[in-house]
Amino acid sequence: MGIPDPNLENYLISSARARAAELLTAFAADHVADVGTDVLCARVSAAFEEYCGGLLDGLKNAVLPVEAAEARWVRDHYVPLMVEFATALRDAIVDSKARHAAAQLIQCKVLEHERQLRSVLEPSSTPVSAPELTSPKK
Repeated sequence: MGIPDPNLENYLISSARARAAELLTAFAADHVADVGTDVLCARVSAAFEEYCGGLLDGLKNAVLPVEAAEARWVRDHYVPLMVEFATALRDAIVDSKARHAAAQLIQCKVLEHERQLRSVLEPSSTPVSAPELTSPKK
């Protein structure tokens, strides 16, 4: 399939942003001021996972099979859209204490999804443990 033409690329990005807006609207509509931080963070996590899962699948499926150029294209679109959503999700929380807790969770989620993206786009790479990195070569 290869890298999408500019019209399809614009459609994919617009669709991702429209989905983000839907999820943010639903998140804000369900927001209760007195909800505990744990409950709020669970909702943030669920919204983030839902968005990112659909986003990665949509971008990846648009370029199958994923070769080096397609992997770069997916990464170049996935990461900025994920961070854009993460920022908007964090900013949707009014209470500063709750926003800070959610921001920490979101930061961890972004890192997890970047790692997941790497494993999805580079399936042939094998994980290297810390001892392997620090041990002298034989």
